[in-house]
Amino acid sequence: MSEKTHFHHNRTPEEAFVACADFLVDRLAHAIGRRGIARIALAGGSTPRRLYQMLAENYADALAWDRVEFFFGDERNVPRDHPDSNFRMAQRALFRPLGIQPHQTFPMISDQQRDPEHDAMAYEALLRQWASDDVPRFDVALLGLGDDGHFASLFPDTPALGECSRLAVVNPVEKIHGYRLTLTFPVFEAARDVVFLVIGNEKRDALARVHAGYQDLPAEQLASRRVTHWFIDQASWDT
Repeated sequence: MSEKTHFHHNRTPEEAFVACADFLVDRLAHAIGRRGIARIALAGGSTPRRLYQMLAENYADALAWDRVEFFFGDERNVPRDHPDSNFRMAQRALFRPLGIQPHQTFPMISDQQRDPEHDAMAYEALLRQWASDDVPRFDVALLGLGDDGHFASLFPDTPALGECSRLAVVNPVEKIHGYRLTLTFPVFEAARDVVFLVIGNEKRDALARVHAGYQDLPAEQLASRRVTHWFIDQASWDT
């Protein structure tokens, strides 16, 4: 295991969500204190939904949420109101309950779901508006771990893994017989804090590889290159 990889062990999923929520609020508050604004790239899928609900239910007064801007690490190629949309999930679990205003949220898919390449280019242009360097520095990038070692929509053996200049791309993924929009590796590598939330026994093998220090799969590569924080439950850790 790399000294850069910090595992936060928790017995139950709920304990992992609480520990992760505490960490996120602390890092976002620190960013607001330093720069007056905090920017986070959210994870999609089913795992973070409970985390978002918890933030809305128990942390409404813990942070100046009106100073947080919400972006997305990846998105499914579906309309914003589709049940599979990461934006829709975050809007229902987090944005609406917290009273987050539309100008604070930045979905990857345009409201008319234009050509995905157009949306990827538009998202890159949006990020470059506030990036002080070539690559924007999110205060927090929240990620999940796929059982195949992917994070965001950077799946193994897909073209986006080799992208070094673009910030957001359309990534064809043979495994899902389609494509996703995703931020690229340099964006996640540049974030001030990278947080992985890993829940469930289906993630055991992938998590064990990270712990063992493998550097082949996408999440392993990211963990080998920079500091990462892993909030995990017992089911994802027990062998």
